Order: sequence, then C-alpha cells, then structure tokens
Amino acid sequence: MSNLWLDVVVLIDNSQAMGCDALNKAAVNIATVFGQSNISQALGQTTRVAIVTYGQTATVQYNLTAFDDTRTFINTIFDVVNKLTTEPTSYIYTGLGTARDVLYDGRVNGKRDNVRQAIIVYASDYKSQGQDKDPTQLAWHIRASGIDIITVEFNQSGEDLLAKLATPGMAFTNMDTDLIGEIQRDGLCQLNCFCPNGWTQYTSQFGLASARRFALCLQLGDIDAMWTAAKIACQHRDNSAYLISEFDEAKHNFTYQFFKSKSGTPGPYSYHTGLSWDVPSQQWMWEQYLGEPTSPSTNPCVTNRPLTPDASPGWSTGNCYTVSEPYICQLNGCDTDHYSLFPLGGIGYPQSIVGQTAYPSRTGLVARPEGRLLLCATAEGS
Repeated sequence: MSNLWLDVVVLIDNSQAMGCDALNKAAVNIATVFGQSNISQALGQTTRVAIVTYGQTATVQYNLTAFDDTRTFINTIFDVVNKLTTEPTSYIYTGLGTARDVLYDGRVNGKRDNVRQAIIVYASDYKSQGQDKDPTQLAWHIRASGIDIITVEFNQSGEDLLAKLATPGMAFTNMDTDLIGEIQRDGLCQLNCFCPNGWTQYTSQFGLASARRFALCLQLGDIDAMWTAAKIACQHRDNSAYLISEFDEAKHNFTYQFFKSKSGTPGPYSYHTGLSWDVPSQQWMWEQYLGEPTSPSTNPCVTNRPLTPDASPGWSTGNCYTVSEPYICQLNGCDTDHYSLFPLGGIGYPQSIVGQTAYPSRTGLVARPEGRLLLCATAEGS
C-alpha cells in the first residue's frame, strides 16, 4: 500500500440517513484502509486524499492539497465524521459532482496527470433528484472520463443502489467479512494497475469488466511480418515492448481471444509468439510455456497456428525470415513497482524489464518469469 500512487476523494454521506454509528464505522474503515499509504504532496509514489461530505448539499472539507502525511489524515477523518449534518436526506448526485470537481481541480496545469483518480463513496441510501440529475448517468460519465468509483454501502435496506454507481467489481458493503482487504486489494491496488492508451490489459477473463487486472499490456502489430521483423517492431514500441509470452494455458487462451477480437479477419488464426531457439545456449528461449515445440532444425521461431482446421492455435515452429504472420506485442504495465512520469494517455511508458533471468523448465524449455504479474492482485507492500 505504501507504493500506491493515486489521487482519491473520500466521499462521505453524513446525513441523518447515515447515522452516527455508521459514520464512526466508516471512519474506522477509512483510517485502516489508508493507514499503510504514503499520503504526501511530494511527487512520485505517493497518494493524495481529499474529503467531501454531503447530505442535501455537499461540502469540500479538505481538498487534495490539504494533507502532507498519513497521520494527520487519519486524525482528521474522525473529526469530520463527528459533524453529522441535520439534513435528513442524501443527494448523492450532488456529492459525486463535487467529488469529481475536486479531482478536476487537482489536475490544474497538468499537476499529477500521470496518476489514476478515484472516488470512494461511503453511504447508506440516496434519494433521486429528478431525471435530469440521475446519479447513475453521472457516475457513468465520471467513469468514462477515467475516474473510477468504489462504493461502500452501509445500512442496506434491500436493493444495493450504490453498486450501480461503482466501477465493475468495486462495489462493497459494510457486511463484507474482509471489507478492508477488498477495498485495498480489489479496489485501490487494481486501480493502480493500468496500461497506456492503445494497449489492452491482461486480465483473468477476456472481455469481463470486473476481471482481475494484471500488469501486462497487449497490442496487435500493424501488419503481418516475419518473426525477426516482428520482434524488432515490438522492441521499438513504448520503451522496449516484446513479442507475446504464453507461460500457461490461461495466458494462451486470453491471447487467442484478444487476437480474434482485434484481427478483424475470420479464422483460422495464426500469430507469432516470443519463443525462439537460442543457438549459443542451445535452448528454447522467451523474448513463454504451454508445451514443447519440435526440434528446432531449420525452423527456430515459434508461431501460434491451428494444428487442425477446426482447432484453436497451438505452438508450431517456423522459419524466422520467410514465414509472415500477424504478431502481438507485450509491455509491462504501470503498477506499484513500475512508476511512470508520463501523462495518462501519453506516448511514453516506464522501462519494461526485458532481460529478466531465465530458468529451465521440466520440459527443457527456458521460460522467463512474467515480471511482477500478480502485483495488481495484492494489497501487501512496505
């Protein structure tokens, strides 16, 4: 958690509908969630936090530049929740709009424009303010602008309305047995795991918005190429990307579905991978592990292609210079161990770890570990 780099607005319903008991529980939760964070105004892997409260109206209690250390923030959050408003109802549309504006103001003159932004909502229920102030529509526009929404619902009384506002997979309740871990692991750490524009993030299930994210990014090559040219083309993209690796069946299946969705052509589907025969070491090397290709002979580079007409692609060796196929590049994403100063959506990206140490597998292949693949799935850190 100390390596997170985010801008977060904590949005708290302090109306009578929330109640003192729920507010105190919310304060305890907020303090614990951010207790290991490095809250600071300094550049780098730091988190800025603002506090907004709302009932019928919204109040910016503290903006993103208010807190220089974590301890001050923790002490302050308990002071804030003690200020229960006399307003009986809660208009979350007003609260969300104010929280969004706080995040917009935090980006003035490009400040911290390399940092992901989020709103964490602590609320019970909410009242509609009419069709022209639909909170679900506002939440959709906020998420579409690149700001994620985490919701924590208290005092549930039937339908979980807050879940409709949340980023997929980031709606929680105070009844969850591991609420703190969920917010940290499935919320904040997932938000701090992302890819540059134009790249598709590797997840636990292709096409599922709530799937777990991993710090690997994929992009389809522009044109069919021989394996050697594809390798070089990937290395010239965004600070040394590299040809796709497939260390297990899950990665292979994701890559196949990704290629089907992006290729724009009917099957059968074939594409280069980053596996080739390394002459000096006399081993198969990654630039992956799903099975062992045949002896290299005169075909030292590996392509995914259907082994039978109706089958999904499997590994097949080919000539590095004469076989032209589509290809997929892979890039390490940004996460708690890969910090980037480039603006979100910009061209540059952090240096990928390409020359990682290889290890021999049981089949004789040499597979390079996917660097920090699971960092996005854990809230641990120091």
